[in-house]
Amino acid sequence: MTGTGTQQEGGGARLAGAVVILSGGTRGMGEAMVRGIVAQGGKVVFGGRDSAAGAAIEAGLGGHALYTPLDVRREEDWSRAVTLATQRFGTITGLVNTAGFSLSRPIEAIGMAEIDEVIGINQIGVLLGMKHVVPALRAGGAGSIVNIGSAAGLRAHAGLAIYGGAKAAVVGMSLAVAAELAPLGIRVNVVHPGFFATRLLDEASRGAGRAIGRERTPMGRVAQPEEIVGTIVYLLSEDSRFVTGTQIAVDGGLTM
Repeated sequence: MTGTGTQQEGGGARLAGAVVILSGGTRGMGEAMVRGIVAQGGKVVFGGRDSAAGAAIEAGLGGHALYTPLDVRREEDWSRAVTLATQRFGTITGLVNTAGFSLSRPIEAIGMAEIDEVIGINQIGVLLGMKHVVPALRAGGAGSIVNIGSAAGLRAHAGLAIYGGAKAAVVGMSLAVAAELAPLGIRVNVVHPGFFATRLLDEASRGAGRAIGRERTPMGRVAQPEEIVGTIVYLLSEDSRFVTGTQIAVDGGLTM
């Protein structure tokens, strides 16, 4: 992912020449990642199910970002994102699977609709993203995939059997695909957020997540969405060109 692109206002050019597809980019950490990629000279096609938010983000990023409706469980949505990225920006160099959905339920209270939604978004969506973007990365001769896991996939959290299980599966899938694609120069890594001040945390915890996060996190606070961006930029950039099959926790010491 090298290039000579122009440095963007307020940032650097570590991602000059990069073209990234990113899911879950209309709020929270995903939105921060979209803005961070553009600030570092990259182009991004980002998805999400909030079309109004997506259009507003796109409008504010000066032609460097393109929004497309993206339900990560739908293969046709992924196909459209790949086509749009290639047509608008050229060779795709990266994928960030950010879309997520969480809920807390006692094991005996879990319904099949909830199982389908949580596993569909957090696990199947990641698999489909890789399935559809890898051919484009292969055609380009290299690339970087960053899958967003969770501290809940590394450490036991009562009530998170579905979500934690799906995020643990992201690790297994990522390592398998990293081994498969390493000879092709395509890297696959996982980033595990801890407690971040996002709507996802608030919705999953019925508003109690930030207080719980401050109590459980050794650094004594929850993170802001922007605090994950540097790790994502690093893994998408040439700075990490010999890094694959690894996991990075951005969690204030939660899983240490």
